[in-house]
Amino acid sequence: MAFLVNPLSLCIPQSAFEAWLRERGYLEILDKCGLDQARMAGQSSFAACCKLLTTNPFANLTMEDLCQKPVPWTDEFFDCGLGPRETYSWPVSVTQIKLRMEENLRRYTGNYLVLTLVVFLCFLYKVPLAFLGLVSLLGLWATIRKYIYKWGLQRQSVWFRLLLLLGNTATAIIVIYCKIGTVLFWTGVCSFLVLVTHSCFRRITPSRRNHNGEGSKRS
Repeated sequence: MAFLVNPLSLCIPQSAFEAWLRERGYLEILDKCGLDQARMAGQSSFAACCKLLTTNPFANLTMEDLCQKPVPWTDEFFDCGLGPRETYSWPVSVTQIKLRMEENLRRYTGNYLVLTLVVFLCFLYKVPLAFLGLVSLLGLWATIRKYIYKWGLQRQSVWFRLLLLLGNTATAIIVIYCKIGTVLFWTGVCSFLVLVTHSCFRRITPSRRNHNGEGSKRS
């Protein structure tokens, strides 16, 4: 029996529906109940892997997310008070992975940036030559900028283009010789693995900041 067309029915976009769930605090319920298993019913493992590879968790990030401060590490980021069984679980579908990655990345952007900086500093400690290369690059471009302002060079002038060419050539040599590119590459790989692992296994739990905000409003 076919359903009749209902003129009052509305087609809600997925992004708007997820935004409504996030505002109402229903994403936690959706993650716990595992309703997304039904979405993946009938899909092959190959199609699921392709969907996972095409997922971009950084697509919905805004400048406000990038500028937010890190949340408390033990009280909210790792949430040691609830225990690992209540805080972390194995994702059962690609849809759940996508949901967790998008929500956790938006919520803990400041913490992930701090972890990326820590990983970068650890690689610099292991490769001191790369640290010397970064210092040399800062000194190089500071000197070039100093002479550009000192001589009053314009962008169309020959001397400006010559200094820019020399700076780019010296930068490429320093990056290759000091292994700065290698450090940046492995920093990106390790940071991405940490981000994906934590955001996928971290359950979507109510934010402590939301509770504190509601409590202050009620009081």
